[in-house]
Amino acid sequence: SSGINAEWPLRPGISISKSSNITVVASFLLIYMILLRLFALVALLASSRQISLNIVSLNGARGAEPCATICSGTTGKGTSPWEGLSKDIGISVDMSACQFISTPIITTALEGNGYHTYMVGTTSIHEAAKDGFKIYLSGWARTAHRPEEGTPLGVDYAEGYSWNINWMATGFTC
Repeated sequence: SSGINAEWPLRPGISISKSSNITVVASFLLIYMILLRLFALVALLASSRQISLNIVSLNGARGAEPCATICSGTTGKGTSPWEGLSKDIGISVDMSACQFISTPIITTALEGNGYHTYMVGTTSIHEAAKDGFKIYLSGWARTAHRPEEGTPLGVDYAEGYSWNINWMATGFTC
């Protein structure tokens, strides 16, 4: 029947009347309109790029505030080009794609699949420049967990445990 009090079965024992169906549709439309406005607001905020980055101090030349940039990367887990040196290992990190105009502020972390926890040198940045920097690892720190003299550090450890340098740099691009 098609009267105003007609019911439609949803599942056995559950049905809705035409009047309650209108209420359900109206509720869904209201939720849809709210979500649509929310998505429009998010899109507007994202497109306006009103992200504020204030670099208080810097080792290199200061640029214009709109050109303040955070750039990050990794040397690649399992693919990092470690170099064996006389008593330690090192790696050169290329940041040229960031296009900094001077040496940025650089933060690093050593990531891997083991034996990197107490490594000395993981945050000691050498030869920092606008296009890159170097890290030298000199072995394990003696701790309560590792009080003995460690095995000499070699590229085989870095490669075998997929060590890589994750980095983040903050500076100016213009």
